[in-house]
Amino acid sequence: MIKVLHCADIHLDTPFNCPDKQKSETRRAELRGTFTSMMLYAKTNKIDIMLIAGDLFDMEFVTRETVALVLREFAANPYCRFVISPGNHDPYGEDRVYAKTDFPENVYIFENSQLCYFSFDDVGPDHDSVDVYGYAFTSPTMKFNPFAMKNPKNPSHINLLCGHGDMHSPISPTCPITVDDIKNSRFDYIALGHIHNSSGIERIGDTWYGYSGCLEGRSQNETGYKGAIVAEISKSSGVATVNAKGVRFSKRRCENETVNVTGAALQEEVAEHIGAMLNEKRYGTDTSLKVTLEGDVSSKLVMNKKQLEAQFAPGLFRIEIVDRTLPLYDYDTFENDPTIRGALFEQLLPKLQSGTPEERATASEALRIALSAISGGEIV
Repeated sequence: MIKVLHCADIHLDTPFNCPDKQKSETRRAELRGTFTSMMLYAKTNKIDIMLIAGDLFDMEFVTRETVALVLREFAANPYCRFVISPGNHDPYGEDRVYAKTDFPENVYIFENSQLCYFSFDDVGPDHDSVDVYGYAFTSPTMKFNPFAMKNPKNPSHINLLCGHGDMHSPISPTCPITVDDIKNSRFDYIALGHIHNSSGIERIGDTWYGYSGCLEGRSQNETGYKGAIVAEISKSSGVATVNAKGVRFSKRRCENETVNVTGAALQEEVAEHIGAMLNEKRYGTDTSLKVTLEGDVSSKLVMNKKQLEAQFAPGLFRIEIVDRTLPLYDYDTFENDPTIRGALFEQLLPKLQSGTPEERATASEALRIALSAISGGEIV
């Protein structure tokens, strides 16, 4: 049996998408800390092989200090083999970090877009023979799958594949991978990178595969706690047995919530709805939260989003409030109004009733501004 840690999409030195510059810098530093936590886990749990399936670095922003940190961490665990398959954000090239840096002897990096492999003997307590296949992006795009129609050369070995690619689109410019590619590959375990939200490890035929996801969520599109996959793999009579589990390493998480505030007439009532959601979900200072408000509210409601965000910010790492509420108007009155107000309402009614959320919000705001102007009131 061998112990494998499968990770990807770490994006060291990536700029985080936070309006607050200080929080962005905090997140960049925390990402480095998360990486070192994963490396400590690999050492203390005696991981035999770590598969890094692309985008270890965010090449456009990588610093010397971070490269030095990575080298120290690799060198500190000489009994683990680190195998890197460069991805679309850290492609291999003569003028890039992988070629220009002297990595420790226990680090193995794929250098071109053709499928090749590293062969290891005497791995783990059972002294298994292990072949790790992979390839490298050499530019930000790769319009083919290097392991399509390819099979391992030594079926009796434990055969792993480490690669960056996209299973979500057959015409993806970042190495499109199909289910049939995996089904026909005959690899025992395929460690994938590129998709930042992991759905766990699955099995097709005798092949186990999946995305590990990223180490830290970088935006509200990457929700939940993040980490890596740890797998124990053995092989008998040509069939591999894989016991895999996800391990959390992220220090924080990104989450999105929708709160219905229908009927609210005062900002205090909106705040009560948000507070109730926070109490139910138990979000804390480890959470970057986006709250979308929806529902029909009083047309007289004046909402200050910045004030609401400031009210709840102390209990969270970050909060963003998006207002998608719609003013609740007396439709019957407007429909029978013979004045310009009725004519205006008639023109906007189709969008108010059946438009997209964005169209409804725009039409509602237009009606609010127009009615305020007609009545001579202040536009708020």
